[in-house]
Amino acid sequence: MKQPFVSVIIPVLNDFKRLKICLKALEQQTYPQELYEVIVVDNGSIENIELLIEKYPRALLTYESKLGSYSARNHGIAISSGEILAFTDSDCLPTDTWIENGVKALLSLPNYGLIAGKIEFFFKRFNAPTAIEVFDSITNLQQKKYVKEYHFGATANLFTYKQLFEEVGYFNSDLQSGGDAEWGGRVFSHSYVVSYSEDCCVFHPARNSLKQLIKK
Repeated sequence: MKQPFVSVIIPVLNDFKRLKICLKALEQQTYPQELYEVIVVDNGSIENIELLIEKYPRALLTYESKLGSYSARNHGIAISSGEILAFTDSDCLPTDTWIENGVKALLSLPNYGLIAGKIEFFFKRFNAPTAIEVFDSITNLQQKKYVKEYHFGATANLFTYKQLFEEVGYFNSDLQSGGDAEWGGRVFSHSYVVSYSEDCCVFHPARNSLKQLIKK
């Protein structure tokens, strides 16, 4: 069976250091390198994201002027070449089998609409998480719960088909948060399967301040 081409889409706003780590992880994927591209959508950064992208030949930098991560993702979707789209964020660290396992999960049933992959939290001090970090890790980005109870997956770790956006519409770019839940609801209402994958994993930093918790 021919493996599909995958477009990884990452919105970014002034997150140079963590984006660098994310891009490095995406260079080390087990999925064939000629079968995926990485689209970084700059959503108004002051930091020189272009300087970073130049060091990663698999990455393509593009720009979206309308503020909001869903506007940025929509722009990435519009210019993508992939049959399959994989979404993550600049502060995430994908495992080396992330693309391979995400594609495998999505292709495992013909009526799968989206795969929500596992999001594993890590802490600033590995063995000594703060109370805020622990709280964030048990209340935020709970993909299995999102799928089971609400029929969506967070865009920090999401695989789907580009064709699906043509059928159910793009993300609602007027939303600053919750756009993944709103879009997932549309997918589910079109009778597609929304599923969770334990093997398709990214690592995500737990928020470690009240200010960050309030912003989420």
